[in-house]
Amino acid sequence: MAACQDWMNVDPAGVQATTTFWKSKGDVEGVLGKAYRYLRDAINNCTFIYWGEMRACDLELVESKAMNIRNGNILPTNDLTAWSSAYNIIGMANSVIKYAPTVVEKDASFNEFEMNSIVAEAHFLRALSYFYLVRTFKDVPYVIEPYVNDDAEFLLEKTDGNIILEKEIEALSGYYTYAKERFPVVEDDKGRATRWALYTLTADMSLWLGSSVANSDTSNYYFNLCIASCDSVINGGWLGLKQKDEWFSNFFPGNSEESIFEVQYSNALAQTNSFEEWFATGSATTRRFRASNTFEARANRIIDAENDIRGAGGTWGDVTPGITADMVWKYYGQDTENTVRTGEQNDQNWIIYRFAEVLLMKAEALARTGNTEEAFNLVNRVHQRGGSPSLVNAGNVIQSIVDERSIEFYAEGKRWFDILRVGLYNYNYHADGIDWLITECSRDLAPISRALVLSKMNKNYPDSWYLPINSSELEKNTLLEQNRAYAELGK
Repeated sequence: MAACQDWMNVDPAGVQATTTFWKSKGDVEGVLGKAYRYLRDAINNCTFIYWGEMRACDLELVESKAMNIRNGNILPTNDLTAWSSAYNIIGMANSVIKYAPTVVEKDASFNEFEMNSIVAEAHFLRALSYFYLVRTFKDVPYVIEPYVNDDAEFLLEKTDGNIILEKEIEALSGYYTYAKERFPVVEDDKGRATRWALYTLTADMSLWLGSSVANSDTSNYYFNLCIASCDSVINGGWLGLKQKDEWFSNFFPGNSEESIFEVQYSNALAQTNSFEEWFATGSATTRRFRASNTFEARANRIIDAENDIRGAGGTWGDVTPGITADMVWKYYGQDTENTVRTGEQNDQNWIIYRFAEVLLMKAEALARTGNTEEAFNLVNRVHQRGGSPSLVNAGNVIQSIVDERSIEFYAEGKRWFDILRVGLYNYNYHADGIDWLITECSRDLAPISRALVLSKMNKNYPDSWYLPINSSELEKNTLLEQNRAYAELGK
């Protein structure tokens, strides 16, 4: 049984009969499986993809609701500001965290250590969901109790986003030793949260906190925690970079030795997606993402586009037969040898973390703490793996890291979060810090849209760097206060 395969179709909706439901290991696994299923839903409905991409400029957007946000016309009524997808995951995770311990005494086959390993997965899923929420909205309600009946209090004020991440890091730290190093089945090993997934998420949240807090001592603490967490993954011995000629195997067939955590899909289990259509083969009405001029210009400047696997038909097209210039090749299912996925399977996995990101997160944290030489060596490790010659350290290591991330993780839902993280650090520690972020997220926009984005971000920073709370959430929860950059809309 595996979470990514939805062991049980358990949906404790409305009233959850806790006294009669939580009796066996299967009950616990079923609710955990539901949390993983909700994570897959958040990818399927494009919520997490859009949150990580639509305010950057590396992907051209076709869908109108996403384009409105890209163009600065951001309204609380826009469906893409809804956060229910993330809280669905959190709700299931909270249920496992609270009730799994009560099952140990009821089911002789369910021991304490196995219970804690499952709770470790639930903490990973909860922390990952809050990380998406904090990077998108900044301050959100911090729910850590399951909603089990209509008498439960579910109206909560917002909690400072940095405090949420601090608490989630603390919660994760208690479960590193319980989380499994490996699962016996590859779909579980990459599709369920291992110890290495917990460390990687800790590193990512720590890198964010180090960049977003204005106190240098606290900032350095989190950068050092990021480095230590990355080292735990690197020294674990289970993961490594795929070689250049094997890079595409990260995406086809997926679940590679480089993968740390990816959302699983299976055509045989009726778990499919629309990635190929969204990123490559869709019609004018169904294609959602295209490679932008901004991305192609940067890629051609940074890598050897003819010899780097990520450029030679690798990430975007026109070198590989059948792939046009604006297709995102990694989701097309075809490599440079024209190896094509058999049939219309539509079950490519969605990668959340892989080993290359651990190296680049460590590089960024090292650069922030003054160790620029080691940081640059790590950037070059990823850069040269692709097939490009060694970068020359021109002094701006952070820019080199951000540029390399834009190539390596292109169209993987990370670009806006990278821009925002660096922008927050610049805002906290450099007098002209806002300029870099605004420039990066206004490229390729029409003059009118660019002027709108520049005006709003200059006037409202940094509140306008986040999305507003959706109008329906404000109606349901009277304790919520709208993001200040949007609070006056409609008045």
